[in-house]
Amino acid sequence: MLFAFPAVSSAGSMLVPILLLVVIVLATAAWVYTDAKASAGRGRPIISAVGSLQLRTPIAWFLACLVLWEFCFPLYIDNRSLS
Repeated sequence: MLFAFPAVSSAGSMLVPILLLVVIVLATAAWVYTDAKASAGRGRPIISAVGSLQLRTPIAWFLACLVLWEFCFPLYIDNRSLS
């Protein structure tokens, strides 16, 4: 064996990746909020509608990124580049 890994319980070994994922989601959602707020302040709000889901305000983008990060964060980046 090339590498020796200490014996760690499976619950403990999953804690770091889960915490890292939570930090990434929170940080990107916070960035989306500040960027959307700045864009709206310049008179160019980032707006998107997918079906009945309409994202028009910075807080809507923030909450959407928290709940549906995998879908809404790329959607925000795409809509940001269009405006």
